[in-house]
Amino acid sequence: RRVGARVRAAAGKKRAKGEEGARSGQCVRRAARVGRAEARRASRRGRERVRRARGGEGIMADGTDLAVIIIVVIAVTLFIAWFFHKAVRIVRHAEVMIVERLGKYKTTLKPGIHWLWPVIESPREINWRYLDAANNSSSTRVVSTTSDRVDMREHVIDFGRQHAITKDTVQIMLDALVYFRVTDPRVAVFQIQNLPDAVELLTQATLRNIVAQMTLDDTFSSREAINAQLLGKIQRDSERWGVTITRVEIFNILPPADIKNAMENQIRAERERRSTVLRADGTRESAVIKSRGEAARVVLSAEGARAASLLRAQGDAQSKKMLASAEADCIGAIKAVAGDSVRAVDYLAAVEYLNSLRNLTVAENKSTVTLVPFEAMDGIDALVGLNTRPKARGAR
Repeated sequence: RRVGARVRAAAGKKRAKGEEGARSGQCVRRAARVGRAEARRASRRGRERVRRARGGEGIMADGTDLAVIIIVVIAVTLFIAWFFHKAVRIVRHAEVMIVERLGKYKTTLKPGIHWLWPVIESPREINWRYLDAANNSSSTRVVSTTSDRVDMREHVIDFGRQHAITKDTVQIMLDALVYFRVTDPRVAVFQIQNLPDAVELLTQATLRNIVAQMTLDDTFSSREAINAQLLGKIQRDSERWGVTITRVEIFNILPPADIKNAMENQIRAERERRSTVLRADGTRESAVIKSRGEAARVVLSAEGARAASLLRAQGDAQSKKMLASAEADCIGAIKAVAGDSVRAVDYLAAVEYLNSLRNLTVAENKSTVTLVPFEAMDGIDALVGLNTRPKARGAR
C-alpha cells in the first residue's frame, strides 16, 4: 500500500508538473526514472519485511514444539521411574510383606525381590513402635512408625512403671519387660489393629491381677513365680494374634517411701536380733569350750601329778635301794679290812661326823670358832689309826 501511495504521489506530481508546463520532457523522464527506482526500492523493502516476519514465526513454532517434547519425555521418565518403584519390591531377610489386590489379601512375600502391579496391588501398612537408645546412653525413647513390612525377629516392649495394689492394700510401682515374636504375620496384621499396644495392655492388666492376689512380701520373694504365671496367662490370648510371648521379666518393684522405711527398719531390727542371738550363742559356746578345756586341764594336771608322784616314788625307792646296796657293800668292805675289832656302823658314823665337821669348819666368816669335844677327837684318832694300819701292813 505504501508503494502504491508513493507511486500515486509521484504520478500526481508529474501531472502537476505537466499541467504547469514548467518542466521539460527531460525532467519528466528523469522524474519517471526516479519514481520507478523508488518504487523498486519500496517493493524490495516490503518483500524483506514479509520474509523477516515469516522467519520469526517459524522460529517461535520450532521452540514451542521442542518444549512440548521435553515435557513429554520428562513426564514419561517420571512415570516409568514411579512404575518401577511401585512394581519392584525387595524384602530383606527376617522380614515379610503383606500384599493386597484391590483391597483383598493376596499373598505374603518372603525375603527376596518381587514384582507388584501398581494401583492394582499394594502392600498393607501397619502401625509399629520400638525402643530407641543412643550409644553408651541409659536413656531410651519410644518411637512410633508406620511400615509396610513385618519384622519377624524378637521384639521387646518396656511399658514403664505402672501402679499395682497388693493383697494387703499396699500400692507399689512395677517395671516389666515383654519379649515376643510374630509367628503368623497375616493374623498379626488382620486380626489386631495395633499389635504392640495390644500386647502391652494385655500384660499390664494381667500383671495387676496377679499382684492383687499376693502380699507385699510375696511379691518381693516370688518374682520367678510371677514371671511364670504371667507368661502362662498372656500366652493363650496372644496366640489369637499370631504372636508368641517368649519371656516376661519384672526387674524392679518399688514400694512407697513410708513402706520402704518401715521395711528397712524391720530388716535392721532383724539383723540386730540375729547379731545378738549369734553373739549370745558364741558366748555360750565359748564358755562351754572354756569349761571343757579347764576340766581337761585339771584332769590332765591331776594325771600328770599322779604320774609324777609315782615316778618320783619309784625313783626314791630305787635310790634308797641303791644307797642301801652301796652301804651294804661298804660295810662288807670295812669288815673285810678291819675284821671284828671295829664295828662297821661306828666307822660309818665317824665318817659322817667328819663330813659334818668339815662343813662346819668351812664358813665365810673366818673368825668363827668351832668347838669339838675331846672325847670325839679321841674316837676320831682311834679311827684314823685303824685306817692307817692297813696301809702300813700293805707297805710292809
